[in-house]
Amino acid sequence: MGWSRAEFITDAARRVLMTREYDLFERYPDGSSLWRASILGLQGTHIHLRQLAQTSGNQFYAIEMGSGKIIRTSFKRGGMDLPASRRTAGQSRAAVA
Repeated sequence: MGWSRAEFITDAARRVLMTREYDLFERYPDGSSLWRASILGLQGTHIHLRQLAQTSGNQFYAIEMGSGKIIRTSFKRGGMDLPASRRTAGQSRAAVA
């Protein structure tokens, strides 16, 4: 019939294909970082970062694995501030972590 496979992808399937993966890290006062979790989706990442920040006085951040985009938190322990997003052009993941 001339239909391509791509034309049969539903809206729900498109949303699943567009879900981004984020790795979450804890940054210690000495500057070292420790991987804490891998989360699918930005909303879940924000929630998980907030939960982590409420359990520790350390800083937390997430890296979007496809683009290297960093999401930094401005959460204070027990606080509800919104995370700040920052793009790191030219920096490798190793240099950021």
